[in-house]
Amino acid sequence: MNFNYSDSNVQQGRDNQNRTRETPSTFATSSGAEDIRQTTQLDKPRQRMAGQVGNRLLEYMNDEDEKVRTEEWMKMFELSNEGKEFNQAKMGGDPEV
Repeated sequence: MNFNYSDSNVQQGRDNQNRTRETPSTFATSSGAEDIRQTTQLDKPRQRMAGQVGNRLLEYMNDEDEKVRTEEWMKMFELSNEGKEFNQAKMGGDPEV
């Protein structure tokens, strides 16, 4: 059988195996933690997983001018024929012709 385990799962399994081999003479903790392991890369900035949509949302939430501009665009879109069709389809109704 071919098993595909992530590196972190393999490392956790190895850590568990090592803990079972511990004896009172080898048992110790550092600052109350059994194992200290850095899991993030400190030399790289934290990456957002939301991609471009997340960046757009942050811009909308944090920039008052952008929020006003976007809300004005949405109001104008709702008044257009395409906006009416979009909203009708979104609500599950037939568009008015």
